[in-house]
Amino acid sequence: MSIGSFIPVPFSETTLASLKAGPAQPLGEVTPAIGIFSGQIASQPTSLILQSDPFDYHGEDSVIRDLEGQPRLICRTNTASGKNGKVITDIQGNILISLKTKMGISKSFVGEDASGKEILKVKKKFALGSSLEASFTDTLSGAPTSKGIQLRGGFWLGSADILVISGPLIAQFSRRKVDGQGLNPNKETYIVNVAPGVDLVLVTAICICFENAAEGGR
Repeated sequence: MSIGSFIPVPFSETTLASLKAGPAQPLGEVTPAIGIFSGQIASQPTSLILQSDPFDYHGEDSVIRDLEGQPRLICRTNTASGKNGKVITDIQGNILISLKTKMGISKSFVGEDASGKEILKVKKKFALGSSLEASFTDTLSGAPTSKGIQLRGGFWLGSADILVISGPLIAQFSRRKVDGQGLNPNKETYIVNVAPGVDLVLVTAICICFENAAEGGR
């Protein structure tokens, strides 16, 4: 199935198998688990549906669903963090991570937990061409440790691998045309396949920030 093909939601078993078949590098289980929120660890390979322009200010909430159509997370506008602030909550509305932009030599994005502690940072590297990097505080695989994230491929190109630097592949991204209840037909949609043992909130937040940084660099 090529990038940009039309996929209905919810997905049939045939379509689902076609979408997940033949990744460049299979998403094996990550052990020990990696991430920030122990209650949001993928117990099996999980594919999330995200939409573009998450930092556009329109005041609406965005429900993040899996390929089976089940809601997993909610992305809300967070006016307390400024015009472009966003907050990711669980389905019950509990705040997990707040995202906001920071301006400097280049735009960066930070994620804070409910107490205001910075737990994620995404920025563009100052180099020839466009490159993105991220770091997060891993609290699940031992003592809290700062780990880096590498993007292989590109959001501009429509597909990418997301890896921990000197560590495992944790997710894969690809753009798709998806139609279904709760999706904005005026926005691009992409699928993020998340490996078992990886924090769904972490991957979602990274993708939201990477996508916005990529759009700003076009």
